[in-house]
Amino acid sequence: MPSFRDLTTVDGGTWQLAEGWSQGRGAWGGLLVGTAVRTAEAADLRPTEATSSREVREVSVDMLGPVPAGRVPVRIRALRQGSGTSAWRVEFTADEGDEEVLATASVVLGQPRADDVAAQRDPRLSMPHSPPWRDVALVPLGPPMAPVFTQHLEFRPLSGLPYQGTATDVMCWVRFPQSDHADAALALGLVDALWPAVLTTFSDVRPVATLTFAASLLVDPATIDPEKPLLHHGRLVAVRDGYATETRELWTPDGRLAVLNTQIMAIIR
Repeated sequence: MPSFRDLTTVDGGTWQLAEGWSQGRGAWGGLLVGTAVRTAEAADLRPTEATSSREVREVSVDMLGPVPAGRVPVRIRALRQGSGTSAWRVEFTADEGDEEVLATASVVLGQPRADDVAAQRDPRLSMPHSPPWRDVALVPLGPPMAPVFTQHLEFRPLSGLPYQGTATDVMCWVRFPQSDHADAALALGLVDALWPAVLTTFSDVRPVATLTFAASLLVDPATIDPEKPLLHHGRLVAVRDGYATETRELWTPDGRLAVLNTQIMAIIR
C-alpha cells in the first residue's frame, strides 16, 4: 500500500489520485486536506532552503464537488508571504485549464514566535476517558458497510456508531498504518477519517457530504508517534435546515490535543 506521503504528493501541477481511496463519489476528504497541506509546504520553500522555518498552523477547505480518481489538476498561488507567516491558496479543478473548482483550500504557515508565552490549553477541552488503545479491539472496516478508503486504515471504535438513532459522541482510536513518520499533512488529514457524528442520530442510511473543513494543528507533528493511533472525538454541535455542524479532536495517547477541527456537512436527502 502507498504511504500517505505518496498519496498526497503533487507532481508538476497534477495530483494522481489513486483508485481505492474514495468516499462516496469522490476522494476521501483526508487526502484532499493532506494534499493541500503538502502542496503549500512545498511552495513555501525558498530556493536555498531544504525546509521552511514556518510550520503549518491552520488549514481550511471548501469541498465543493466530488474529486474523482485519476489526474487532478492542482493550482497554487501565494496569498501573502510575510516575514513570519505565509498563506497559500490551493485549488483542485475538474480538468486542465478548466475554471470549475472542485475543492479549494487555504493553508497558513507561521514561524514560532513569542517564546516567552507558555503553551496552554483551555481546561474545558480534556481528553475523553478511554482504555489504553491496545485494549480496544481492532475493527476492520470497508465496503459495502463503510467508505472504500476505510479498508486501508486501522480503527478501534469506542462509541458513536452510525444509525443508532440517538446523538452520541464518536470516539475511536485511528491510525494510518503505512506511515514511518508523522507530519502536518497526515495529522490534519487523519482527523477526517471517521464518520460524521450526525449519522449517530439517524435510524436509516442517509448520505452526508462535507462542505467546509477548518482545522488547527496544535502540536509539533514530529512529536506524534506514527506507531500509535490517535484518539478521535467527534461531537454534533447543531443541525439546521439540513446542515450539520460538528467539532472533532485528535488526541495523542499521552494526552495532548493534536488537532482541533470544525466541519459543516450537508444532509443530502
